[in-house]
Amino acid sequence: MDGFQPEGLTKLAQDSVFMMPHLGVLSTVHPQAALEIFEKDCLVRLGTCIAPKGVMRKSENALGFRIEDQKGGVVDGNVPFGTIRVVPLDVQSTGKLLLTPSKELDVGKGAGHQLEASVEGGVVGLIFDCRGRPLQIPEDPAVRRGKLLEWFQAMNVYPETVYERIRDGEVKGAN
Repeated sequence: MDGFQPEGLTKLAQDSVFMMPHLGVLSTVHPQAALEIFEKDCLVRLGTCIAPKGVMRKSENALGFRIEDQKGGVVDGNVPFGTIRVVPLDVQSTGKLLLTPSKELDVGKGAGHQLEASVEGGVVGLIFDCRGRPLQIPEDPAVRRGKLLEWFQAMNVYPETVYERIRDGEVKGAN
């Protein structure tokens, strides 16, 4: 997400074992087989990234959301500006999403306008990336380190023991 900085709603997937180039070659001989392998075995569906465009003051509410899943479960929440929040939504699951951005931010219908959409889950789920677009990364090294750790933790990038070791000063260069 940091490199491409998607805006609005973006489905995220990963080529599981660098299979796509090979499937391209296979498609010239067996197009149906290549398509079936692509759909069933190639992509790991990570989820949907929801990233409002724009910037605002830190800690203010950037985005309100309501998700209703296929089973009728509902999750309501808010995401402060400068943060990431992940809401689980399983692979093969979909949900109805209502987004209410702050008046400074745009999720696809213009600044401050609500958006209703259908979203797909994935291994990660729904990722609400309210760090700003363009991406807002602190310049002060200590603040930047803290925000990066906060974002990694929100995304569940590393096991919790890694963050405990960093907080305890065990990891070289963590202080």
